[in-house]
Amino acid sequence: MTASHLTPSPSAAGVPSEAPPKLSVVLPVYDEEAVLSPSIERLLSTLRGWRLELLVVDDGSRDGSAEIARRWSKRDSRVRLVQLDQNMGKGAAVRTGLAAARGEWMLITDADLSADPACACDLLDALESGADLAFGSRRAKGAQLLNRQPRLREELGRGFTAMTNGLFGLGLGDLTCGFKALGRPAAEAFLRCTHVNGWAFDVEWAVCARAHGLRLAEIPVRWAHQQDSKVRVGHAVLTSLVDLVRIWCRRRSGHYGTLGRRTGPLRDRSDPSTHEPRMKGSVCPSERPPLPEGSSRVTIPTPYTPMHHA
Repeated sequence: MTASHLTPSPSAAGVPSEAPPKLSVVLPVYDEEAVLSPSIERLLSTLRGWRLELLVVDDGSRDGSAEIARRWSKRDSRVRLVQLDQNMGKGAAVRTGLAAARGEWMLITDADLSADPACACDLLDALESGADLAFGSRRAKGAQLLNRQPRLREELGRGFTAMTNGLFGLGLGDLTCGFKALGRPAAEAFLRCTHVNGWAFDVEWAVCARAHGLRLAEIPVRWAHQQDSKVRVGHAVLTSLVDLVRIWCRRRSGHYGTLGRRTGPLRDRSDPSTHEPRMKGSVCPSERPPLPEGSSRVTIPTPYTPMHHA
């Protein structure tokens, strides 16, 4: 994948394009009619510099979420509705979105837009720099928490990340932020080797990525907790613990390490080629809101001997 293929191209809102989208935004939705329409509008506005598609994946909602997405799809050709017949879980909805996506890059975000969509540019910049997968992080240096979660949820999230790192040796700072970006090779690997339907799908992504030697980066984000979050904390904790056991068993059986081909690590920052001038036309619009000074990426190296695509 070369940088010359990855430059965003503006397209008129609602005007069909002969070329496939460069970016597929996957928006998993479950009973989000209260926030869905303004969230779609904000995503389309913030990412207007891209030739994109917005996939609203309705996870068996009981409210009017699907109808809202359907109306948007008639109004704007960039919006597509993908429906699951019944509620399967966030992991299943995201996987369904990846399978339907046509873009070279994919961005995953929560329906309430807790993570500022403008930060997508920083995740996509990481992909352009050589990462296969970028995790938005509320704990990386430079992240901004504009409205914190309740103390219990915050501590549960930290505890879950610490336990997961202990079990799988991932070394990640934030596994549960719902803002992620990945390239098509990583998406295809995940479609082949991941199975978790619930909230712990992020963990399986990281375990699968590490087993395949995929290059992963953590990127600081601006994040604000939304009071009307649909997450049921008790249920999410219990189901996630069960899924962790399943992931551990699959990893021990060699499931994640036997599929696909491995890729190399992120380019060494001492490599002169990493300091070459950026291509003409940034990966993101020049007017994007910058993260605070001092922001940094946390690169998670692979422990595997690199193998490169042919």
